[in-house]
Amino acid sequence: MKRFKRNNWRARSTGRLAAVLLASVLLTACGGVTEEMLAARESAIAKMEQGDYEEAVAVFNDLVEEAKKVTEFELDVLKYRAEAEFLLEDYEAAVHTYRTLIEVDKALPEYYYFAAIAMARDGQLEEALSLLTSGKELDKKSEAAGFFEATMALAEGYEAGGQAEAARDVYQELIDGGHGSTAIYNRLMLMAMNAGDYEEALKTAAKGLILTDGLAMQELKFNEAVCYEYLGDFSKALELFRAYAAEYGTDERVAHEIAFLETR
Repeated sequence: MKRFKRNNWRARSTGRLAAVLLASVLLTACGGVTEEMLAARESAIAKMEQGDYEEAVAVFNDLVEEAKKVTEFELDVLKYRAEAEFLLEDYEAAVHTYRTLIEVDKALPEYYYFAAIAMARDGQLEEALSLLTSGKELDKKSEAAGFFEATMALAEGYEAGGQAEAARDVYQELIDGGHGSTAIYNRLMLMAMNAGDYEEALKTAAKGLILTDGLAMQELKFNEAVCYEYLGDFSKALELFRAYAAEYGTDERVAHEIAFLETR
């Protein structure tokens, strides 16, 4: 049984989301913030960078409890804490922190989007949809940080839950809204392949391959070759796997595919 190469958006999204979250953090300290508090925050950030998310959350918790009032410093700490909780995969805690930010700061769309991602990862899709919708109501142009990631997380959650039609609707909504990407087309392609509709999968791949983003171009090209192999067009599949190997290098799986196809 052939293995399709799945879009690794989910695997890479941790790093991508972390970058988005970090970009949203305010680094301004206000009155009443001591040197010890600043040093503790920097220490917790360092622990996050080292992957010690649990200890980072503990330090951020102490800093929040120590704060006498809501300041830019506390908001900064809360944002970092939410990120650490997310990376720790404590999604309920992350959502709680984002809801706190909405209450003590302002109802920013990115807070809703980041919370929606956490809920989708936790399998709570109705809540994820509600949070995503709230974010979109504040973000009419869908430009705020986290919009794309939250929408993709919801769609992938629907896929994982066997709700293929709901997933397709969300992906199509992204495309119709001008947010089409190779990652989206690869997901749609995989859905068609899993349904055994390789002709439809190739049509979908063709739409993704004309794009220039690098989110899932490699996966699209691999899966395109797999489709031709399943359709019995071995010469075309061999051509594409050879081109793939030339562009991205080879591994045991690609080498096996090429060796197999050379005997057809």
